[in-house]
Amino acid sequence: MSQKTIQLLFFGLITIGVSVLLFFTFKPYLGVIFLAGVLAVVFYPLYKKLLYKFNFRKSLASLVTTFLIFAFIIVPGAILSAFLIKETVDLYNFVSLGGAQDIVSQANFLLNQLDDFLPHGLVDSQINLEVYARGVLDWVINHFDSIFVIVFGGVLNFILMLISLYYFFIFGDKIRSNLITWSPLPDEQDKDFIEVLRSSMDAVLRGRVLVAAIQGFLIGVGFAIFGVGSPVLWGFVGGIASLVPVLGTSVVTIPAVLFLFLTNHFWAGLGLLVWGALIVGLADNFLSVVFLKNKIKVHPLIVLFSILGGVEVFGAIGFLVGPVVVSAFIALLNIYPFIMLSYKKKDLML
Repeated sequence: MSQKTIQLLFFGLITIGVSVLLFFTFKPYLGVIFLAGVLAVVFYPLYKKLLYKFNFRKSLASLVTTFLIFAFIIVPGAILSAFLIKETVDLYNFVSLGGAQDIVSQANFLLNQLDDFLPHGLVDSQINLEVYARGVLDWVINHFDSIFVIVFGGVLNFILMLISLYYFFIFGDKIRSNLITWSPLPDEQDKDFIEVLRSSMDAVLRGRVLVAAIQGFLIGVGFAIFGVGSPVLWGFVGGIASLVPVLGTSVVTIPAVLFLFLTNHFWAGLGLLVWGALIVGLADNFLSVVFLKNKIKVHPLIVLFSILGGVEVFGAIGFLVGPVVVSAFIALLNIYPFIMLSYKKKDLML
């Protein structure tokens, strides 16, 4: 074995050892760093605009951008998460204590009436709303009750996240250059990968996820206007449901309309039906055109599975990890043909 090989092997072992130690050193704060990185990528165009506006004063542009994210994203998210937990627990207690029995009885009566006019077996003569609702709420509590609380609950982590976000904006270009330098791939392909990754994250997070969040907000507003309980909770569930192909937000709005009809609130039910069809439905079409125009097309079902799977595997932070992983995979698929083409050209030259 040559001296050069021994040196390379020794350097590789040291690098691996230090990298492992570095990983465990930063492990408690990986979620914070990851969240700050995602926010930096998503809002980097805003930072660039402010940078030009403030005559390329990076510190000022980064500070203002971080403050805007704090004021319009983090604070509302923390407030909504508190309402989400409260409404989920309250509704769970209501169902568990038998508060939904009157609604169940009315629903069963209506279904029995419908069963006389519809083909036999098309409508089940009995529904167990309590079991169904408890199962849904169990899942919500176990998976989504602390999405924002876990991320922003610790004061130290919260401060570290804001500080990291501030410096990610300032050193964003330098970080990008270093990644290109360290990567063994050709620089051009590294640049393509970073650009496609940014575009994919933009399409998934600012496209699909943002549209779903706005639809969820509109559903919550509609529920609050027409007197359906727990509007924040069902708005949250409606936002997730909007990613379900074909069914979409109707998974939440139709049962709510039926609930209002069953409880003798006909006009409120009719109003919510119109709200869901016009406001929420048209908003989906309009926002999809605005946010997804000229962006990489990602099927909403893939985004839905990435969110649910991310939460299942990584916990609360998986709400963002899943979509980012999907974005990275899309970026790799996009640059793969160019990588293979470049290597084929090299083989032909040899």
